Amino acid sequence: MTKIYKLDKIKPAKLSDKELFQKCRLYGLNARLWLRQFAALLPEVYRRRLYKRRNCASIHEFAHKLAGMNQATVNKILYLAEKLKDKPALLELFESGEEGWSKLEIVAFIANPDTDEAWTEKVRNLS
Repeated sequence: MTKIYKLDKIKPAKLSDKELFQKCRLYGLNARLWLRQFAALLPEVYRRRLYKRRNCASIHEFAHKLAGMNQATVNKILYLAEKLKDKPALLELFESGEEGWSKLEIVAFIANPDTDEAWTEKVRNLS
């Protein structure tokens, strides 16, 4: 069953500047978090070919319809997931959505299974 979230019924024009900014910040933060978590699901959707059972011709169409992602972004995410297969700590960061995939993409090419933990700590602590 799909749960539908209702937005506030208060019109933006009736909000104070402070309230409007707080709402923008909250929604923006949540949008980034949900997009990261969606991105982490794409490799499994691709592996299971779930997009075909949902009447999409490709994983790209699936991601575009559900999250507005473009083809290049989907390709990068799938490639990143492949690069992280042998790096469990970095893979866990990716799958949890705790860190953005583009941040992980930078270290995925220089990390190896032996340095996985060290790079995970650096990703968490550095900007």
